[in-house]
Amino acid sequence: MRKLFKAFATVTLVSVITRLLSFVFKIYLSRKLGAEILGLYQICMSVFMLFACICCSGLPVTLSRITAESDAVGDTKKQFGSVSTCLLAGVLITMFIISSLLTFPKILDFIFTDARCKKLFMIMLPMLLTSCIYAVLRGWFWGKKYFGIFSVTEFADEVLKVLFAVILLEGGILAIRKEYAYAVAMLAGDIFIIILIIILFFAKKGKLKRPSMAKAIAKSATPLTITRIFGSLMSTFISLILPSLLVSRCGLSTSEATAEFGRASGMVMPLIFTPTSIIGSLGVVLIPEIASTNAEKGLSSLSKSLSDAIAFSCLIACFFFAIFASVGGELASKLYNDVLSGQYLAFAAIIVIPMCINGLVISMLNSMGKELNTFISHIIGCALLIAVILIAPKYLGVKTYFVALGVFHTLTMTINLIMLNKYVGLSVKSGVKCCVYLCYSVGAVLLCKAILNTLSLSDLLGIFVGGIIITTAFLPLALSAKSLRFNRKPALKNRVRFL
Repeated sequence: MRKLFKAFATVTLVSVITRLLSFVFKIYLSRKLGAEILGLYQICMSVFMLFACICCSGLPVTLSRITAESDAVGDTKKQFGSVSTCLLAGVLITMFIISSLLTFPKILDFIFTDARCKKLFMIMLPMLLTSCIYAVLRGWFWGKKYFGIFSVTEFADEVLKVLFAVILLEGGILAIRKEYAYAVAMLAGDIFIIILIIILFFAKKGKLKRPSMAKAIAKSATPLTITRIFGSLMSTFISLILPSLLVSRCGLSTSEATAEFGRASGMVMPLIFTPTSIIGSLGVVLIPEIASTNAEKGLSSLSKSLSDAIAFSCLIACFFFAIFASVGGELASKLYNDVLSGQYLAFAAIIVIPMCINGLVISMLNSMGKELNTFISHIIGCALLIAVILIAPKYLGVKTYFVALGVFHTLTMTINLIMLNKYVGLSVKSGVKCCVYLCYSVGAVLLCKAILNTLSLSDLLGIFVGGIIITTAFLPLALSAKSLRFNRKPALKNRVRFL
């Protein structure tokens, strides 16, 4: 248990530092590039992520699960054969996509209406291959429970991209227009990090053996890949359709619509994703543990551990909801020097709760080999998301983006929780805790707003005082939260490693 907690603390610490660096960097980008160019990057990255999902998105999770299961039973042949299969499949698919886009570049003309987006995408195209290899090898480290390497490589990747971006954007070594400098920086960072992770793979006695487990990998990875393709399609759909609807139904110019979308997706959402640094760390640590426990004892032994984890994620999400709902407007306005981004953050705060819980529950189901269940819930959620995006812009403007995401995560969270309860039998007590946390957070927000309105403080002082009020209000709940437990004795061959 101590090693599991240490792993969680390690992953959380590195993840928080990485997210903090990324967040500060996004503030720098928003000020350096402006909302319009940031919007162009969001549009381009949504398309890039679609192709990246096609290349390998289901493989890392599948490989991590197979690696953890094979470690639990001491089957190294199965483990390294799976590594080779995942790498081979990912590289072949990626090379096919890259060669197709290079041979028929006019495909991108049907996707991008702005020529700058097409050029940005072509600069980043080689990243499809480096990202594929990087993701698969990190999947192996994940399954082996080398959590230190798993986390530090992500941090190193972010540091390299920030370093190259600052050099290029500030007119350093190369004279590159600022629209394209960040794309070049991401490519350069990817090249360096892929060299590092390959070295670490072999240094940790990783091997490439004759490919095996192809059928099992395909069965597990295909639903995951299709699910993430649908997710990327939805992201691409939103980034391409929503600005157009803002022009046609809200009377905005193209530049204004792009800037509005840049605020929503490039300024507000990075803040909304803040709690995923903690919740994501919990998922990273739990997934190989769930796979190992399932291989040894079956799903029934997981009930209390998973119920406690869900309650813990709800507590974290409710805390951040309270912060964003109370002082989010002032926080985003000060960080980005943009009043509208602050208004949007306060409006979007509530989606933090279903988003965090849903992400953790999806990870739990996938680690049990229930990828088909998460795929079905995702499709249902996407159908409702599309309906909201098409109908609501006339009435809500760019806030449609947040409403659609909130509806999507709430619906899929509900379906996934029903499925998880069916397989492991979740604790009713943990469900009651989640309801209490939600009601408590709403009360904390109302109290905080009432105090701040009475004091009439400056924005900076209001953010500081509001943060103290919310933190103090949640402290008793945090102290009363119980630690996570796994009802199993970890075998020596299945120990948790950090580096």
